[in-house]
Amino acid sequence: MMKKMILAATIVGSMAAGFSGQAVAAHHAPPPPPGGCGGPGGPGGFGMPFLGNVQLTSAQHKKLKAILQDSHPDFRADMDKEHKLHQQIQDLLATPGKVDESQIVGLQQQIAQIHQLHEAARLQTAIRIHDILTTDQLNQIRETQDKVASLHEQLRALTAPPAPEDAKK
Repeated sequence: MMKKMILAATIVGSMAAGFSGQAVAAHHAPPPPPGGCGGPGGPGGFGMPFLGNVQLTSAQHKKLKAILQDSHPDFRADMDKEHKLHQQIQDLLATPGKVDESQIVGLQQQIAQIHQLHEAARLQTAIRIHDILTTDQLNQIRETQDKVASLHEQLRALTAPPAPEDAKK
């Protein structure tokens, strides 16, 4: 049960980034693959970490559980496949002689295809979760997202490097 809760939180968290300009609801994303390949909150990720702040009805909980239990791509197998593709690229780059760039491009295209399939699956799950939420719940999520975005902006302003001396004059 804890794994499902963590998965649901991860899914929801990654969707907000992809839909920052829209009022959307909770979304699903698997844990990010190793090697910085995106995932929740990452580039192109979809999620809604704020779903935990929304009171769901028991019917909504059941629907959410069903959505999250539906078949999804085999992320573990895909992560293994992606790791092997990265290893093939490293092997090509570590081999003496001229690098066969066309082989590297082909391997990169296979990696990109895996990423596209995962993004499409996350987006479809996100849409399904969105559809079980009420307008009030979506508005509550939007308000929380706006507050968090404002806090992030304030943090960036506080931690930004000082302006160069020439700009102050």
